[in-house]
Amino acid sequence: MNNKGFIRTLEAVIAVIIILGIILAVAPEKNKQESATPANVREAQSFILNQIATNNQYRDCIIKTTVEGECSIVCIGIANVDTLVRDNVPKQYDYRCEICNSASTCSGPLPLDKSLYTDSRFIATNPARIVRLIFWEQ
Repeated sequence: MNNKGFIRTLEAVIAVIIILGIILAVAPEKNKQESATPANVREAQSFILNQIATNNQYRDCIIKTTVEGECSIVCIGIANVDTLVRDNVPKQYDYRCEICNSASTCSGPLPLDKSLYTDSRFIATNPARIVRLIFWEQ
């Protein structure tokens, strides 16, 4: 048996293990990729849209409206959707709430120099309504 060949092979394996260990120790760690939407915004949007979906006053306001546009224009009265949104928007964020009949935005232009965080809820009726919340940092 050739002990010299065995020792050389063992040395090579140990060298490879040492090199891989150094590479793994020195290489930068990958950052955990965070969600594109901040957690406080995501929670606020989810809470508001769940309230709209489950509260009959808000649903009736949205279903009975014949106008598309911002919530403050469309739903005025006891079940003011805009008030619900305004009261639950995280601090340091501005917002737009809109009720549309289509998937595209149906109100004025949005700020193009800010990161926009959107979420929407489909309210089934005829015609269907989409309640959309758009948040951005002030």
